[in-house]
Amino acid sequence: MHIKFSPSLFAAIAVSGFLVGCQSAGQPANMPPFGSMAQITSISPDTTRVLRAGEQVRLKVDVSYVLTSASGTIKLLVLAADSSELGQDVKVITKGNGKSTLETQFTVPATTEIRVFAPLIVQGESSGSAADGRSYKVIPR
Repeated sequence: MHIKFSPSLFAAIAVSGFLVGCQSAGQPANMPPFGSMAQITSISPDTTRVLRAGEQVRLKVDVSYVLTSASGTIKLLVLAADSSELGQDVKVITKGNGKSTLETQFTVPATTEIRVFAPLIVQGESSGSAADGRSYKVIPR
């Protein structure tokens, strides 16, 4: 049996093989491993409370998490509207489900908003992570 060589068929097979090889087998770069997540379950003071510039705030955040990798961290990050950092806390976590309480204190700056984030950071991952967040409105003194 004689098979005729078809350049267009050969090119189509070569390109499709190349494209399959280029596809990532893992997660998108900005997501933690499949199934890993963190969620803020409680925040004090409540976000319905308006903060006043100059006020001292003691922030307490409860976070529930699922970690499918061996270890990671939950980070509490508090930012002003201009993204300047006001406070943070970090807890090391291990594989499985759990809850963690993070706390920090800060003085409310002259800003319009305070943003609070709780990212789950997976050990060994160089990319960003998914983060749950909340915000507070800020009024002048």
